[in-house]
Amino acid sequence: MKKSLLLVSLVLISVLFITGCGKNLSKYAGTYKLEYSKYVGDPETSKNTEDWTIVLEKDGTGKSNRDGASYTVEWSVSNDEVKLTEKFAGITIDYNGTLKDGKLDIFNGDKNNDITLEAVFNKQ
Repeated sequence: MKKSLLLVSLVLISVLFITGCGKNLSKYAGTYKLEYSKYVGDPETSKNTEDWTIVLEKDGTGKSNRDGASYTVEWSVSNDEVKLTEKFAGITIDYNGTLKDGKLDIFNGDKNNDITLEAVFNKQ
């Protein structure tokens, strides 16, 4: 009896631990509209305000909608640091940056490199 009670307790604790460790992306999920994009080395006056939205689903998937097309997105957040991967036509673009207080700020490379694109979005 004691062994089966101990086994059941261990199983329940394991299940709670595994499900509790999953990231809850719900607070980040939503539609983000581009405020501006620009290359890091360009002056502030060169900001682009094209029509670009990113829809983040709470399951870590989403869509990037720009240039009249929609691209598949996978994303994750840890300590306000976001990683986002956009896939289309066999091409993958990796973005990294921050997602905090409804502002998504992503880079498609080294944020200190002049030719890296920075894109800043606001949650709608």
